[in-house]
Amino acid sequence: MVLPEGVHEVGRSSDCWLTLEDEISSRVHARFHVDGSSCEIEDLSSRNGTFVNGDRIVGRRRLVDGDRIRIGRELITVLESDTVDLGDAVKMRQTLAPGEQAGLPELMGQLIDKAIKVGKARDAERYATALYGQIDTLKMAVDHPSARISIDCLIRVAEHTGNGAWLDKVFHMHANKRWVLESETLDKVRGALDRIPRIPGNGMRTYEAKLRELAREGVELPPRLVAVIGELVDAYGGR
Repeated sequence: MVLPEGVHEVGRSSDCWLTLEDEISSRVHARFHVDGSSCEIEDLSSRNGTFVNGDRIVGRRRLVDGDRIRIGRELITVLESDTVDLGDAVKMRQTLAPGEQAGLPELMGQLIDKAIKVGKARDAERYATALYGQIDTLKMAVDHPSARISIDCLIRVAEHTGNGAWLDKVFHMHANKRWVLESETLDKVRGALDRIPRIPGNGMRTYEAKLRELAREGVELPPRLVAVIGELVDAYGGR
């Protein structure tokens, strides 16, 4: 989560800096304390608790890069980077839909593009990791705007870092969610492969097997998709 310096309350109340549309969170559930050198979260005696990395906290807890906070049903990832400015942080003042951090893919896409532009590949990959973890927990269709933005983000990171593991994640995401890979996405993957020497993992083969399963279930698959995935498995699947 990107936060400016200061004290920021989180909860169901519209007066909170970050408002949650989540009936199991308290009206004023928790409070972030941010200064130039540290970030802490404080549970405000909430009924259902505030959790950091799965542990319920009492009082205040210092946060570090990569910590995962759960407030009600909402998951928030803490990110630390010198590529983030106040303009990015202000965009996090938003209402959250139950189970989905509204605007997160758009924000992450902007952060990823900024990190790539200034040569911060490591930051871009950290943002992509946080985004992948968030989307992986949500149920949505492949043509959902958040799904499309997230897929594009992973492909851009793969393309600009040369790390094929991000394409492996794209295929695993499609397989796990039983998504039929869209034609435009398929073209972007093929374009990224021109710059990537290898793809670790078994994502391609897993997705090829998932397509066969979907076909047996009667799902209509584009012939081009089936053919291209087969070609990619032959070319990259054993690497």
